[in-house]
Amino acid sequence: MSRVTRRLMFTPTLIGSALADGQDLHLLSLATPDTTPRADARALIRQALHEALLNLLAADPESVVLISAPGQPVRLAPPWADIGLSISHEPGLSLAVINLAGPVGVDLLRVATIASGSGAVARDYLGPDAASALSRLPDEQLQRAFAQAWTRLEARLKCLALELREWSPALEARLTGCRVTDLAMTEGWVGAVAIPGEGFSAAPTRVGAG
Repeated sequence: MSRVTRRLMFTPTLIGSALADGQDLHLLSLATPDTTPRADARALIRQALHEALLNLLAADPESVVLISAPGQPVRLAPPWADIGLSISHEPGLSLAVINLAGPVGVDLLRVATIASGSGAVARDYLGPDAASALSRLPDEQLQRAFAQAWTRLEARLKCLALELREWSPALEARLTGCRVTDLAMTEGWVGAVAIPGEGFSAAPTRVGAG
């Protein structure tokens, strides 16, 4: 049987001070073999998330219902619908985050999966300032820096309940409504988590993967 490593309800290690008051945040990690089918990994992290919520909320199992639909992130049914959830998957590792105070987004990447020639992607999705900053980095720093910038983008999009889209000034204005910071990950991985900040405005319909 494939080995699955669970770590439930550990305090997030956040780099920087953007989420220093994140006592309402609870992170879960689930390590699986790289060969685990994505559908199986998704089912496992959802099971772990449900178990963690039962422990955190001290609630009856029947009252904690996860709602999951194709193309939409997992969320909680009433009476817990105001609690924010977010999930991110990569082969070998899944992350989930619970925000008792509202919306949240999390994303992770394995640095080695970032392909060369990411400049065009940076220009299209990260914006001109980020693309310019990345273009000035030496090759040995570029892969990790791009991965960090990408996870910070994805975490904010998830927090805002927005799908991935090309950069625009209007999108940048929305993104600034989130507070985002990097997660302290094991070697070879990067991750980021985002919560609402000043000027936050989520989309009326939650979309995206999770």
